[in-house]
Amino acid sequence: MAISVSGSDPAYLIPVIAGIFLLAGFIKGVIGIGLPTVVMGLLGAVMAPAQAASLLVIPSVATNVWQLAAGPSFLRLVGRLWGLLAGVCIGTWAGAGFLTGGSAEHSRLALGVVLVLYGCTGFTTVRFTVSPPPRAGSRPSSA
Repeated sequence: MAISVSGSDPAYLIPVIAGIFLLAGFIKGVIGIGLPTVVMGLLGAVMAPAQAASLLVIPSVATNVWQLAAGPSFLRLVGRLWGLLAGVCIGTWAGAGFLTGGSAEHSRLALGVVLVLYGCTGFTTVRFTVSPPPRAGSRPSSA
């Protein structure tokens, strides 16, 4: 059962949230699991998933913009990942009602199931890959 955040003292919440982000950053650095995955799992234990997700917006956007600015070619990247980006936007729009509507317990249960499934994929031999982009001047091979 989660601790109620709405009536909690901010002096208590700030160190808890900071500690969770620090722990998640340490885990990300050591074993490479994404920081949002760890933060959502841990913050989901002390607050509603919608509140936990809202705390992830600023760090996620900031690091993504930083990586985008430091990267080699924005347009080439968008051209390669447009399908993924469209799917993320559609999935976010479709899932927003589930995350914010109804009972927080249903959202917490769904979050737990997804995190367990995500963790279990690490124990399998299934690996998702993205094929490299075609080189300039090359023709597709005929099969």
